[in-house]
Amino acid sequence: MSRVHWRWEEKDYGFRFWVGIGRKKAEYYQAANSGEFYVVPARQRKLAKVRLEELAALAVVPTTLQVVPTPWQNYDRAWDWITTADGISLNFAGCIDREEIHRREDEGVARSMEFIAGLLDRPEPMPLNVNLILQIHRELMGEIYPFAGEWRTVDLHKGDGPTRWPLPPCGIQPLMEVLERDVLARSPFLSENDEELFKYIAEVMCEFLALHPFREGNGRTAFIVGNLMLMQNDLVPLDVYDRRKDEASYFAACDAGRIHKNYAPLAKLIAEWEVAAMTRWEESHGK
Repeated sequence: MSRVHWRWEEKDYGFRFWVGIGRKKAEYYQAANSGEFYVVPARQRKLAKVRLEELAALAVVPTTLQVVPTPWQNYDRAWDWITTADGISLNFAGCIDREEIHRREDEGVARSMEFIAGLLDRPEPMPLNVNLILQIHRELMGEIYPFAGEWRTVDLHKGDGPTRWPLPPCGIQPLMEVLERDVLARSPFLSENDEELFKYIAEVMCEFLALHPFREGNGRTAFIVGNLMLMQNDLVPLDVYDRRKDEASYFAACDAGRIHKNYAPLAKLIAEWEVAAMTRWEESHGK
């Protein structure tokens, strides 16, 4: 499968081409496979028509063309609702290739880690709050999705399991304010007792994941917030994707925290991951 051509600087929904008669240049998107394109009617275009024509003029006309139906659904609703049939959210490249999206999300993790590392230069440790979490999510997903840094407006159902996160009748904002008041307000959490620190990080992550406030990127955001607290305590940040080797244990630990407020299982995993991260650091940089 060939890589989609991305046009990040314009935040456009696809890379458009023109061929044949009766179609405008602005109406063609490149699809996931080489030589495949799909058409987007004028009523569904998101950039100004004149800008679309300018962008299309920069594209090389393909030598072959197979027009396929537009994969996006629910264009008449908010960004959160626009997905492909198999659940890929609308993104700035019009990408319907999961592998490519995951690669771009990995780049977002790197950007957000650079952002929180910059917070360590402040004279005083940065406390956690709702605005900081929104900013972290914008750094994480801002180059990928139009809803970066915004609370979700849809129900969520991840994977094949029964876990669902219905949209609260009051929306996400009031519940995040409660989280800020009852949990985040205890930050910055600085302690020489690693056990107490890991327990607090687990509490923050579990309570955040119980809300799943964003359309995409909740798990990554939780890890990045946890890494900020680790780094504020002069510990090594975790690799977000270490959790894959312990995925079943991680999901079970998150469920214990969000359902029963038992944060010990996740705190134990964080402690194990921190030991592994410290070992890797010492192997690369010396003690």
